[in-house]
Amino acid sequence: MRKKTEAKREAILDAATLEFTERGYEGASMSAIVARLGGSKQTLYSYFPSKDDLFVEVMVRTITQHAASLQADMMDIANVALSLRRYGERYLKVRLSPEMVSLARLVFGESGRSDVSRMLHLRGKMKVTNDVGQFLATAMKDGRLHTADPDVAALHYMALLDAELFEPIVLRVREPATDEEIAAAVDRAMSVFMAAYGPPGSGRP
Repeated sequence: MRKKTEAKREAILDAATLEFTERGYEGASMSAIVARLGGSKQTLYSYFPSKDDLFVEVMVRTITQHAASLQADMMDIANVALSLRRYGERYLKVRLSPEMVSLARLVFGESGRSDVSRMLHLRGKMKVTNDVGQFLATAMKDGRLHTADPDVAALHYMALLDAELFEPIVLRVREPATDEEIAAAVDRAMSVFMAAYGPPGSGRP
């Protein structure tokens, strides 16, 4: 029974992902998702009580699927800079993928009109940032980074990764980034981050 329930939930999320991606948040409807999926509205609402809840779960599932692979890049505490650089490159490739850019546009478009952005910020972006903060806290404890508030340092690191490419691509100001552009942007972000948070005696200001 549990497997059937989980399979049904995943099928709902698959159908909802297609609906939101194709029609946007405003254009999507629970009725259209039921039509894609088959079954009844009653079944859909028994899993997700509102369109807001369903949209947030679609986004969180997408982020979680990518976050698992991102975490593997942040295992080497002996070489913090290399770990952060590897993480940064994969993070930006995911962040700037067509799927994630499309979903980010939906979230920005919905900001201020519903509770979606707040819910997603807490369960999506902040979850990823908290994972980074835990890694930084361990590195600071080991003396491999300057001692500071790891949560603030994580926010600085994520902001540096997003600084050059994310907003222009989401706003269609420029074309999607190449792997070479992503690597170069991460290198520059890492230079700034390590200048601020590098270990004692590393020449940081």
